[in-house]
Amino acid sequence: MTLRPMSERFPLYLVLAAKLERLVASLAPNSLLPTEQQMAKRYGVSRVTVRNALDLLERNGLVTRLRGRGTTVSPRKITRHFSPLHSFEKDLASQGVAFETQILSYDPAAAPPESIRERLRLGEKETVGCLSLVRLVDDRIVCHDLRHYPPRIAKRLDPKTIERRDASEVLQSLTGAPVADVDWESEIVSASGEVAMALQIAPRTLVLANTYTWRLEDGTTVEAGVISYRIDRCKFRYELRFNPDLDGGSIKI
Repeated sequence: MTLRPMSERFPLYLVLAAKLERLVASLAPNSLLPTEQQMAKRYGVSRVTVRNALDLLERNGLVTRLRGRGTTVSPRKITRHFSPLHSFEKDLASQGVAFETQILSYDPAAAPPESIRERLRLGEKETVGCLSLVRLVDDRIVCHDLRHYPPRIAKRLDPKTIERRDASEVLQSLTGAPVADVDWESEIVSASGEVAMALQIAPRTLVLANTYTWRLEDGTTVEAGVISYRIDRCKFRYELRFNPDLDGGSIKI
């Protein structure tokens, strides 16, 4: 089998990557792919070309490459729904997706960055509870949460409860009222060293970062933070009204 005719228009490794992507789509998760040497012989290309093609598929989350194990088909990406907006816990539970929460650290009296201080409406010298955690699906880390709580909540929070319960329900038990409003902004950013280490990726790898604030019905801010998703393991779905001025019309994304 030769890829040469197509390579006259596209780099050879891209042609091979497209062919391997179709192969991966036909296989079950965790299936073992042929070795680089076997692929090079099969497609009539160099091992460097095979390696570059597999690198592209790995960055797109389609395959996993481990030294001594070879290249395997990655499990499918999880879907994170942002409309209607639910917590991570409720969203995945509604899809029947099993997940695990692991607490990495908790500092009940941390100095917050200025952006978090503003979101929580704190004084200049006030501290926050700073909670770092990761979520895992099929034993693979899919996102990292860096959550910040105002002092009145931080001093009462037992971080271990968030490993077992929905984080929004934990807040409700501490405040006596449910979270009513959330604002957030999404941005593709390069992972910081802290986030990269938590997500087990190389520093400056691109991630989807959601910066958010949670409020009660009376406007009281109760939490703010950043949730960083591995874009090679997650995809995102929105279902919103396209034009609220028109009756009956809607768009699903």
